[in-house]
Amino acid sequence: DGEGADDAQPTTLGGRFKAWWRKNAKLDRKQMSKLGLACLLSYGFVSNASYMLCLHAAVYSAMKATGASPLADRAALRQFGVAYAGFWMLLNVIRPLRFALAVGLSPFFDRLVNSIQRGLRCKRPQAIGVTVFLVNIVGTFSLLFGGLFAVSALCGVPLDVSQLGALMKAGKDARGAAA
Repeated sequence: DGEGADDAQPTTLGGRFKAWWRKNAKLDRKQMSKLGLACLLSYGFVSNASYMLCLHAAVYSAMKATGASPLADRAALRQFGVAYAGFWMLLNVIRPLRFALAVGLSPFFDRLVNSIQRGLRCKRPQAIGVTVFLVNIVGTFSLLFGGLFAVSALCGVPLDVSQLGALMKAGKDARGAAA
């Protein structure tokens, strides 16, 4: 009949989830762009937000473990790097869930672009540019700094933001080591 065991559709919930995971784990930005601009915009937001939240969790982990800021202490910076590498790997494992969330949020981004276009009385490309600026630039930096200050307050460890470049470099190095 030409059909092998691999062609059979899974019948259990676990089997269907596993098949969905395999299929969607291969999605990339190019494939996502076929789903529309709103989906691409929402994925940018989901991606930035998830990495910022991982950065916050890694900073929290380092501060709690060492009692020092990874911006000011080498041991805390090492702890941050280890934690961030683990979170970065986790984000890659759950990529299909991030894509699914982006697809779910895409109608909101479409409405946001339309709302900005109406409110500013501008053309769609300008409304898209404003959306990217507000969400992916202003929003990302707000989440970054707001989260870092919240983590600092939760841990009772002062943050020296003048050394933020060292934290970003450690995160990038940890990501490279994990890859």
